[in-house]
Amino acid sequence: MKNENPDQYEFDNEFDLNRLGYALLATDKTSDAIKIFQLLVKEFPGKSNPYDSLGEAYYENGQNELAIKNYEKSLQLDKNNSHAEDMIKKIKPRK
Repeated sequence: MKNENPDQYEFDNEFDLNRLGYALLATDKTSDAIKIFQLLVKEFPGKSNPYDSLGEAYYENGQNELAIKNYEKSLQLDKNNSHAEDMIKKIKPRK
């Protein structure tokens, strides 16, 4: 969409893309949500929330290793992200 219709779509607002991704998750379109969250990470690589959202989509899709990877990146960018920390503890197997 960004390449084909650059004047029609707004990609500068991370929250608009994030809402779109969560709307897709809510309607069981997890694969599409993952694509949107991957785009979000690409557009905002220095922000914590896109990685957290992508982690959640991967978790919902049963891709726990990718979920953990993204939650860890989110936590690296924002040490106060308690959601990412809680999800890592939830997903990682206890030793």
